[in-house]
Amino acid sequence: MADLTALALNAAHGLPVAELHGVVCGLAVAHGGLVPMQDLVELVGTEALTDEAAVARFVEASVGDLNATDMTFAPLLPEEEAALAARLEALGQWCGSFLAGLAAGLARQGAGSLDDCPEEVQEIVRDFSAIARVDSQASAGEDATAAELEAAESDLVELQEFVKVGVLLMMSVLGHDADDPSE
Repeated sequence: MADLTALALNAAHGLPVAELHGVVCGLAVAHGGLVPMQDLVELVGTEALTDEAAVARFVEASVGDLNATDMTFAPLLPEEEAALAARLEALGQWCGSFLAGLAAGLARQGAGSLDDCPEEVQEIVRDFSAIARVDSQASAGEDATAAELEAAESDLVELQEFVKVGVLLMMSVLGHDADDPSE
C-alpha cells in the first residue's frame, strides 16, 4: 500500500489520497477495469492532478490491485497508526468518491439510474452512501474507555473489509453483466 500511496501523492495535489483512489476505483468498476482519463479529469478537475504520466502510473497500479486474482485490493486509507477519526473520515471520503466515479462511469455506459443496475449493486451503493455520511467525530472520542476504543477500532476494520468485498462483488457483477450476451 505504501507504494500506491506514494503514487497517489505524486499524481494529485490538494486532493486526499482516499478520494483519488475511490474515484479511480469507481470508474474502473463501472468501465470493466478501465479508467477513461477524460472521466477522471472531469470528476476531480485538472487543477487537482499533476502530470499525465504520474496520474497514469497511479491509475494503472490502482486498477492492477483491483483486478488482482489474489484479492489484495483494499481501499487506500491512512495506516493504522493514524487517529481513528482520521481513518473513519478517509473511509467516508473513499466511499463518496467511489460512488461519484461509479455513477459517472455508469452514466457514460448508458445506465439511466441506479435502478438499471442489478439488485446486489443497488444494495452495496446504498450501504456505501451511508458510510460516506458517517460522522468521524461521533466515533470513540478522547474520553472513550479502552474498551470503547477497541470496539470502535474493530468496527472500522469490519467496515473496511465490507467495503473491500463490496467493491469486488460489484466488479464481478457488473463485469459479468457486460460479458453475458444473453442480457
